[in-house]
Amino acid sequence: MPDTSRPRNSRSGAGPRLPPVGAVGPDSPAVHRVGWGFIALYASAYTGTSLVFLAPLLVTLALKVNSLVGIDRAPGSLALVTGIGSALAMVANPFFGRLSDRTSSRLGMRRPWMVIGLLAGSLGILTVALAPTIAVVLLGWCVAQLFFNALLAALVAVLPDQVPPAQRGLVAGVLGVCLPIASVSGTFLVQLFTGSQLAMFLAPCAIGGFLILLFAVTLNDRRLARADKANWSLREFANAFYVNPRKSPDFAWAFGSRFMLLLAYAFLTTYQAYLNLNISTHLCRENLLMLRRTLN
Repeated sequence: MPDTSRPRNSRSGAGPRLPPVGAVGPDSPAVHRVGWGFIALYASAYTGTSLVFLAPLLVTLALKVNSLVGIDRAPGSLALVTGIGSALAMVANPFFGRLSDRTSSRLGMRRPWMVIGLLAGSLGILTVALAPTIAVVLLGWCVAQLFFNALLAALVAVLPDQVPPAQRGLVAGVLGVCLPIASVSGTFLVQLFTGSQLAMFLAPCAIGGFLILLFAVTLNDRRLARADKANWSLREFANAFYVNPRKSPDFAWAFGSRFMLLLAYAFLTTYQAYLNLNISTHLCRENLLMLRRTLN
């Protein structure tokens, strides 16, 4: 009889063979306390992911659109680009999340999608930075949204993979701080490269990418045997987009409140660059008028 009292490694240096996704419980081999070193690297990678997402949304994407079509047409063009990109992201995130759940790569379940998502998403950002028309901006932004959401889905899945239930509240709280940190850092970082639009787009990808790759390299990623792959169908994927609010009222309230909060945040941040630009233009005009009156 084989010894099943402890988990086995399929290869030397590989992560432990764990039960199928969704089967991790208190008695699973995955239950172990993670140290602050892991939490720090995880939080850094999450901050880096938020950075590559937020820096274009807060500043550079709006400035790129404005440089192509002018301030009068920029809000409508930006709404088109961000709206289609967001609709694509809404489908891409659960799709790649489910795909990573069924990945049986030798590199692990999550690591391949972190690397693929980062590289392909950065290529999409580069396309946006060099785009000569709004159509190319839209194409590049859709690529970026598609693969950055693959990265995000794999990174978020590390929490139930690696962190035991007793520590998930703590780690989730630490990750919650990463978003505002990335928001402030991204705005400051973009301002350092105001002389070069290409650098404004790529600097957040370079810094965020370094943090993500550092975590991906050091992660003792979970490995899934081919025989343990869960069944997956288009119908099952479609059902993931609906939860009956009567049967799950707590989820409905949590989803509704979070949706309204993020909607309000999106209204402000999407057009914040144009608001600041209009304010700056108005102040310059007022100062010029005051100067002319003083000289006269």
